[in-house]
Amino acid sequence: MKEKFDELIALLKPLFKDNGFSKSALNFYKNTSNFIYVVNFQKSSGNSSEHTRFYINCGIYGSFIEATLGKEALSKPKEYECHFRARAHEISKTALAHYEIEPDSDMAKIYENIANELNLIFKFFEQSSQEENLIELMLEQNGLTAINQLYEYLLIKDKSEILISHAKMLYAKHGSEARWEKFQNQINELLRKHKKDEINFKE
Repeated sequence: MKEKFDELIALLKPLFKDNGFSKSALNFYKNTSNFIYVVNFQKSSGNSSEHTRFYINCGIYGSFIEATLGKEALSKPKEYECHFRARAHEISKTALAHYEIEPDSDMAKIYENIANELNLIFKFFEQSSQEENLIELMLEQNGLTAINQLYEYLLIKDKSEILISHAKMLYAKHGSEARWEKFQNQINELLRKHKKDEINFKE
């Protein structure tokens, strides 16, 4: 089934190219001044000669975040290195969670389904073209990882009120967990570093 999978990727390549993406292995990248959009095809580790399962992963990498933090931005981030990550079906809301290729698979139908799904993803990327779009996505979906990814950026940009609101939301969700103290200390350490008042989460 590897051959059919490779043929499918080759068939999809023009669609990516028409939407400004270039191919690198099983990753497709689109670069703008502030963003790198990533679509990754991930093959399952349990595949065989008669069966291929694969997933479509999507990511948005904000070069502007790294620049603000004084870090060197990645030129070709992997999907798992992106600031926002989601499986394709989580974005399109209509797609399959994964795809299967077997000897009797209708490859034309699989191509059609994926092409439709990709067009929805490209539209989502287009709608996420401003800095605030990525910030909102990260705050909404990244949970506790947003502390490491985003909080210092918000402080440098003098947006501490967004940080405080999000931190209190995290406390409401995770405050009863044993690990919360570590995150609380991390948040307040960042606030002290930037000469901001600490948060009293128990108020």
